[in-house]
Amino acid sequence: MTLRLKAPICMASVIFVLASLSMGLSVRAASKDIIWKPIERAILQVTGRKPPKTWSVLQDEKKKARVLVQLDDRYLVLDAKTKQVFEISASQLQSHGKDFQSADPSTSERALPSADWDMRDLGPAERIEVRLLTDNVMLDVQLPHPLDLRVPLH
Repeated sequence: MTLRLKAPICMASVIFVLASLSMGLSVRAASKDIIWKPIERAILQVTGRKPPKTWSVLQDEKKKARVLVQLDDRYLVLDAKTKQVFEISASQLQSHGKDFQSADPSTSERALPSADWDMRDLGPAERIEVRLLTDNVMLDVQLPHPLDLRVPLH
């Protein structure tokens, strides 16, 4: 009789383990997506072309050295850590209120040739500069540091 009781318990535990593993795999697959948060006080300077009519700067929620820049209908991902620029299409971005979500662009083969990378801390802001070689355009993005309210200002 004890064998009959152990078999359903073992089968239930096997089903539970398999279900939790499959859920873990789906969570890992979804975690490769990037959540882009808008940077309200960002500064964007574009040299070598007419100024864009519409632009915005968004930052990766997890990797702060990765920035999404919108120049009119064009979306560029600047990865200052790997010093690569990726172009993604608007159809790859999914809107979630003010935030956007996209797949990781570094897995695709759409890297644009770039040079003259410079990343500096300017005090109140972090600056990323890069030259896009195919367009001969210089991008200068300044991301303000968040205020640290724990330290009193004197």
